[in-house]
Amino acid sequence: MLTTSLRRLRLCSPALASLLLAAACGGPGGGGDGVDAGLATGCSTTGCPAGERCSAATDACIPDGTCAGNADCAAGMNCDLATHTCAGCGSQELPIEAVPPHVLLVLDRSCSMRQVPAGVTTTDTKWMSAVAAIGALTSTFADDVRWGLAMFPDSEGEHCAQAAPAVPIGPDTAPLIGDLLTSALATTDVNYPDFPCVTNIDTGMTQADALLSPLTGPEREYAMLITDGAQSANCDLGGGDLGSERVVAEMHARGIDTFVVGFGGSVDKVQLNKLAVAGGQARPGVTQYFDAATAAELQVALDAIARSVVSCSLRIDPAPADLGQTFVFFEDTEQVPRDPSHAAGWDYDPATMQLTLYGAYCDRLQDRTVADIDVVFGCPQPIVD
Repeated sequence: MLTTSLRRLRLCSPALASLLLAAACGGPGGGGDGVDAGLATGCSTTGCPAGERCSAATDACIPDGTCAGNADCAAGMNCDLATHTCAGCGSQELPIEAVPPHVLLVLDRSCSMRQVPAGVTTTDTKWMSAVAAIGALTSTFADDVRWGLAMFPDSEGEHCAQAAPAVPIGPDTAPLIGDLLTSALATTDVNYPDFPCVTNIDTGMTQADALLSPLTGPEREYAMLITDGAQSANCDLGGGDLGSERVVAEMHARGIDTFVVGFGGSVDKVQLNKLAVAGGQARPGVTQYFDAATAAELQVALDAIARSVVSCSLRIDPAPADLGQTFVFFEDTEQVPRDPSHAAGWDYDPATMQLTLYGAYCDRLQDRTVADIDVVFGCPQPIVD
């Protein structure tokens, strides 16, 4: 049974991309740096008299065998300020990793994307607005999500078929996606929406299935369909509307959900509702897909989707030996309860070695209102800086 280890996780930025699980725990008085435990100062320069040593925590002389802060103790130990002695678990630092989801953007680049949305005062085309919104999305959530980009119709080969994706899913793809789409604003670029002039949602989603289904890691996979139109009747290599519904439903059955975004007033509302339901991400109400009539609404929709998929799971390796002696804290003091029912709290899955937060605690991570998490094994208290 693990009774002598305390490990700490600090979130240094809103992104859950670089996390560290630090080990230490203290005695009854807690621990901390910055205590003035001696009259002399600057002892690293002046030295200390016999029977005293220079505190690494305060740069002041302290009696031998005592401490004034954690820096005076060995690795994995804390200074108990009640007794000014080092105590603790003596464990080592171990890495901890976030588990970012995989999201494939399935973007409509049909000719109608060159049009200005109806009822707006801007001269920006739907393509210009989509490029700007996706660029902001992928850069904002660059550390939280592993992005990929596929566009339909494909500019190469048979007009209703799909070739290779523009940007395969992977780490650090946000700049690649941004650069590719920015280049596609030029009318001479191969990805500019001028040819072919078809809307092949069916083969676009079939390609998404082929790209997402082989991924076998612990990450969740999602597709995000963004379209301004309806399936072309003369372009049904993937089965047309029924084919789109079938492949999206099959993806959902395998745990790959699809978010559906309709941009502008020319979308097939009935069909997009069906795809949203089949994809497992139907919204409440009559309009069950994300309906964006303007560039601003498109940005809001994409941002909402991204926040909803940000992972609330943390991979912990090695696994805690005793979940009964595992504790989680927000912001140094707020203890998060363990909740095996997954309603509100945390739980640990030994099969995936992931600690996952649920309910309002997960919401706070996704909303980026939590800056510090302590995960404590064996010691029921976090380290307070």
